[in-house]
Amino acid sequence: MTETSPPTHPTPAMTEMLRFLDENGELVGEDPGLEPELLQRLYRTMVLARALDRRMLALQRQGRIGTYPMLEGQEAVQVGSALALQPDDFIFPSYREHGVQIARGLPMEVLMAYWRGRPNADWDVLKYRQGIVTVPIATQIPHAVGYSYGARLLDQPAVSVVYFGDGATSEGDFHSGMNFAGVWNTPTVFLCANNGYAISVPYSKQTASETIAQKAVAYGMEGTRVDGMDPIAVYVATREALDRARSGGGPTLIEAVTYRYGAHATADDARLYRDEDEEEEWRTRDPIARMEKFLRSRDGWDEAGAQTIRTEIAAEVDAAITAVEEAPLPGRDDAVRHAFSRVPRHVVTQLHDFQESKGEPLTEFAPDEIWETNDDRIPWGDSESITMADAINSALHQAMNDDDRVVVLGEDVAQAGGVFRVTAGLLERFGEDRVIDTPLNESGIVGTAVGMGMAGLRPVAEIQFDGFVYPAFDQIVSHLGRMRYRTRGNLTVPVVVRWPNGAGIGAHEHHCDSPEAYFVHAPGIVVICPSSPRDAKGLMAAAIETDDPVVFLEPKVLYRAFREEVPTGHYTIPIGRARVRSEGSDLTIVTYGGMVPVCLRAAENADVSVEVIDLRTLFPWDRETVIASVEKTGRLLVVQEPQGAASVASDVAAVVAQEAIYSLRAPVHRVTGFDAPWPQFAIEGHALIDEDRVSAGIAAVLAG
Repeated sequence: MTETSPPTHPTPAMTEMLRFLDENGELVGEDPGLEPELLQRLYRTMVLARALDRRMLALQRQGRIGTYPMLEGQEAVQVGSALALQPDDFIFPSYREHGVQIARGLPMEVLMAYWRGRPNADWDVLKYRQGIVTVPIATQIPHAVGYSYGARLLDQPAVSVVYFGDGATSEGDFHSGMNFAGVWNTPTVFLCANNGYAISVPYSKQTASETIAQKAVAYGMEGTRVDGMDPIAVYVATREALDRARSGGGPTLIEAVTYRYGAHATADDARLYRDEDEEEEWRTRDPIARMEKFLRSRDGWDEAGAQTIRTEIAAEVDAAITAVEEAPLPGRDDAVRHAFSRVPRHVVTQLHDFQESKGEPLTEFAPDEIWETNDDRIPWGDSESITMADAINSALHQAMNDDDRVVVLGEDVAQAGGVFRVTAGLLERFGEDRVIDTPLNESGIVGTAVGMGMAGLRPVAEIQFDGFVYPAFDQIVSHLGRMRYRTRGNLTVPVVVRWPNGAGIGAHEHHCDSPEAYFVHAPGIVVICPSSPRDAKGLMAAAIETDDPVVFLEPKVLYRAFREEVPTGHYTIPIGRARVRSEGSDLTIVTYGGMVPVCLRAAENADVSVEVIDLRTLFPWDRETVIASVEKTGRLLVVQEPQGAASVASDVAAVVAQEAIYSLRAPVHRVTGFDAPWPQFAIEGHALIDEDRVSAGIAAVLAG
């Protein structure tokens, strides 16, 4: 079944690879014994993929779709692997897997709609068992690992298969996905279409390894190299990898050595980096021609029947094009409907303002379509005096006890209970399958949590410190926050990403950041920051139960700063509802997190009546409560610990200026951190906002 002289790839050295058909369509070694019907499906689906690809290229040249990545030459990799899958298996494509997608049942008009730039109205991820097109390179790889982990935990038979190119193996998410899969022994198949180029960069400038398949050794998994121009070899290699995964044998990396006959995409010119001789050499190994020759040798070829197939396929493609081009675009409200489970009220206002400026009728939303913040009265019963760290721990315990889908993952969260002991006791109670000590890779932690959420789990992912979240930024912003929107509500990813936040504990650099503004700005993310044990427990419970992705910030300075009576039973606090911490009539302070106790002390010592509002939710924040307070007091001071540029304080000040400027009797004043990196801990006090600094802010507002 192997041959030692496979087709020469443009750059990497060759080693043995799995191969059944040579360039002339003749068997090499033993016959794998595939059914004639399957052989016909392989051929027909490859022809369909190529016909669609060529029509899409023509449509792009006519300006009827956007930039388009061609697949011609890689039909064997895509169709051969796709037809080996079982119905429950789940695929995670990159952006060139059109053949995989249609082979797995995605209607062509749905695929075309994406490349036409239309909302993905019918791309039901769960129905078609395939993720959405992924543009950020390699970022879908950890999703596949998390999905297969979740499916296994939920006793589902699915294996996940993730597709990527040779260039993706240089990305960090390739490493994180492979490493997590190896450590967790997940039922995952990694399929690399090695076409020798990442746009123009050749294989030799991507990696020094002789093959991509050999990288599997470093991750403790099976590695297979296959002739990617041979659909039978790809089918057999994928089937074996799937069988291995299903039987508990763990993940497999398949390197399919292939070629793309066209450029990387319609915006690319392949003549800049490769010559015609190379392309013509690879044309002699065309997978469709190879399959035709093989079928002829088996008396499985009928020219009249083949022509009928081509005619039918042309009609299918034409019908799909017509359906896409004739379908009406959705209304302007579609631009905001699917970012959250319910549309925040201020986003509805933004939409209505836009519609008014265009002279359009205002879209009406049903009450259950709009984000409402209900009463935050807590059902009191038995209570206990506990710290914030204990309160969050209690919420996690109760959530995991009540819902088997809740899992906790992160570095040191299990055996050690987290560096702040917030997850202490969870491992002993719920076991290592649900309380997971992960490899040290923040992008992998969040990326696998995204996949777990897609599989039906409700993950709570911990980032050990605030300054360590930046490697996971792409996963949070590009995927976690956009998944619902990109699938138009067909898929929710109920993931909580939590971390200790802020300064004040005398820690080294990167252990005292306050990066909340980045995530407030990221679309599709709820951002929560409690300031008391009671609020922390209720908000954590609400965060785990909501279908929206949540970034949960825990002010580390408050973890054990004080105790508070907290109900022992389960309760939630409405997300998006601020809390008036002290009432007043002369001035409003809006703040959150670690600054709340500081502001309360300053308010208590002020010579005037100060109302202190704790936002609790930073997005979507409670505009109604803040504006009502400003209308009452006529003055506003906004206090936050991090730098002030493009911040939560900036947004609060801007909204109040827009909505309540005529209620103000003095300019809005902000007390924020310096627009500079946080200082080292020996001089941390130079930047910490204390009671005196807030008192000076109060005086400034009163002075007008």
